[in-house]
Amino acid sequence: MVGDDACTTFIELLKRMMDIFSSMEERKRNQAGKKIKPPKIKLGKLSKSDFRKLQKAGFDIKYVTVPAEKSVEVEKNLLKMGGSFFKTEVGDSNNAVFAVPASQIDMIQSALKHAVAKDLQENPDKIAVKDGKDLIDTEDIGLVRRVMTDHDIPVVTFKNDDDKYMNFVPKEFEGQYSKALKEAQEIKKQVDDIDVTRYEQTAPLDDLGYEAFVVPQDEAEEIYAAAKADNLEVSFVKQGENVAVMYDSDISEKVEKARQEYKDSLEMSEEYIIDVYDNIITLDMAKLNIEELNTADTYFMRVPNTKGQDYIRIKSEDAELINGGKTLKSELDFDKQYPVYDSSGKVKRAVNGSELAGYFNTRNRRINKDTAVYKYGTQGGELRRIDLFNSKKNELISVKMGSCTEMSAALRERGLNGKTIQKLLEDIHKELNDKQKEIFGFAAEKTEIVYADIPNIGEYLAQSQLSQTVIGKAECIGEIPKDSGSKCCILDNNTNKFAVIPVMPVSEVRSMLTQMGYSEISAKEIADKVVKSYRETDISGDFEINEEKSQTAKPERYDTHNAELADMGYYRYGGSTVIIKDDAESYRYMQIEKDTPMSEVEKALREDFGLIDDVSVAVAVKQLVNDGYISDAKTKETEEARVCQVSGNMLEVTSKQDGSSAMMSMDRIDTDILQNMGISEKGANEIKKSFEKNIRDRKIPDKQKLSELKSYAADKIKELSNAVKDKAVSLGRSKGGQEH
Repeated sequence: MVGDDACTTFIELLKRMMDIFSSMEERKRNQAGKKIKPPKIKLGKLSKSDFRKLQKAGFDIKYVTVPAEKSVEVEKNLLKMGGSFFKTEVGDSNNAVFAVPASQIDMIQSALKHAVAKDLQENPDKIAVKDGKDLIDTEDIGLVRRVMTDHDIPVVTFKNDDDKYMNFVPKEFEGQYSKALKEAQEIKKQVDDIDVTRYEQTAPLDDLGYEAFVVPQDEAEEIYAAAKADNLEVSFVKQGENVAVMYDSDISEKVEKARQEYKDSLEMSEEYIIDVYDNIITLDMAKLNIEELNTADTYFMRVPNTKGQDYIRIKSEDAELINGGKTLKSELDFDKQYPVYDSSGKVKRAVNGSELAGYFNTRNRRINKDTAVYKYGTQGGELRRIDLFNSKKNELISVKMGSCTEMSAALRERGLNGKTIQKLLEDIHKELNDKQKEIFGFAAEKTEIVYADIPNIGEYLAQSQLSQTVIGKAECIGEIPKDSGSKCCILDNNTNKFAVIPVMPVSEVRSMLTQMGYSEISAKEIADKVVKSYRETDISGDFEINEEKSQTAKPERYDTHNAELADMGYYRYGGSTVIIKDDAESYRYMQIEKDTPMSEVEKALREDFGLIDDVSVAVAVKQLVNDGYISDAKTKETEEARVCQVSGNMLEVTSKQDGSSAMMSMDRIDTDILQNMGISEKGANEIKKSFEKNIRDRKIPDKQKLSELKSYAADKIKELSNAVKDKAVSLGRSKGGQEH
């Protein structure tokens, strides 16, 4: 029954197959080098038994291109394996297309392998195997297949164990294959260099009136402080760990100045390496440890810079082995007395921690003889200090461990600005331990940002970023839309050109890209990239995003109780109307292109769809006339009615008084019915007489045009021929089969 789930599913399959037909036909026309008019009506059918097999196997359908010369063998192999498929071939194309369930991809691959293996065995010199460096990556195989199909190059493709694809090509197509492969590589490079951005336009990209960007929290605080100080209207919106900043374009210069000052201070602070020196000492275990004098709970260590005369014991509990046991780390108590030993382990004297610390080399390892050293409270070799080394300036600022105020004063004396000093104080604070932090006494100036609530901040950010990327930096193709709504920006980095288009169906995107100068395949690849950027809310109506997300097409029923039309329906697809007939054994379809002559449609409905009644044909044709697919329907206007021819011998009369209509044969116009519709007796008779005249003119050849005469003669000859043939058969039977 037309309209049920099975028929709807068949239409989904048919839609994809019609796209393939169109593509293959377009290719053949282009290859012919001249414009070949495509047929106005395309007919076909799919048996319900085959369709049920496809349904049973699962309706995730994949489309596999197979060399036409192998299609019969592949078909036989698939049938042996119990496979389900729908096969189509177009004219003298080198390729055929199989529609198979996704679950049977391996099956059709096996069928292909059998066919190829047979060829390799029987005709190895006729097939080129593209393996090794000629293997195709997974992400590229789809494009390669499309290019090969576009050029009608028969290729069999298999995936190997490395998830790469191997192609088998007939030797006579090897040159074409190499050229086409190069084309695919060029298209890939071209498409990879195209950026696509889907956004909601609130204002034209070249006249946004605002700027928006995302910055880290600390930079946002700087901008907030600057905005507050200058009384600037800047909005701040929390974006995870970052902050979105938005403001009118007229204060851009002031905001940018605040940002630049922050960046400059940040860059300057990052030039300094911070080293903190305190009561922590480190000793080389290989050079300074006298292992034979170690005890269970102490390390016996030589004091550096004493020429091997002084030694100390460091308790294990006060030490830590670091660097994989190569270095001993310990902390000195400057007020504690430490025993000093000779090389044999005898005590020589006792010294306090601060004196002992003086023996350890605390010279900054980053400096050299040319380094400018500036000391603040460390002139006497103070161990506890903070060093800031700038390799760019080859400068060392050494400040005694103390308060952050003392550090700030030293840095200011060295000419650093307030923002840089503040950032360095923050960085030093992070390097200190808890005890040192108490001495340093730094408290970061915390800026509490007041956040705004802008629900669509993401859209504003996308637009602003896009505007900054393309406006004034790339050439615009066409005009930037002025209206609001869903838009897509296509930036071609190969040509440094961009275009802004509304969100539209994939077919329209392809058409537009083709008009912009892209090849058919490039346009398809870019269009696929465009529609992948679409959101779920963009997918509506006839927005066919891809195979997986295509919209369900349901056939419409004819507005009639006509029994002949009960199993028929129609739907509009692209620039055509498709009529579906649900027969007992099959689904039949008829694709009718725009401006198809009425006579051709009528003939196809009668001969291919088996319609008998004139009124049945007329109802189907009427729908096509109303939808604009038939343009040669004759229409006559009177003061009281509109008369439209809806078939070769049927017309529809519509009353202008009440809008009622009636369908009737031209040679049997019922004036009583017309009068019941509010048409006057005179008006009804005029309509009847007008069409009676048309019928008479048809029957009198001398009043007809040459084309009409030819048609009349052909019909009469056919009638006569059939009459003679029937008579001959009759006579033959009456004479016992004797030939006459």
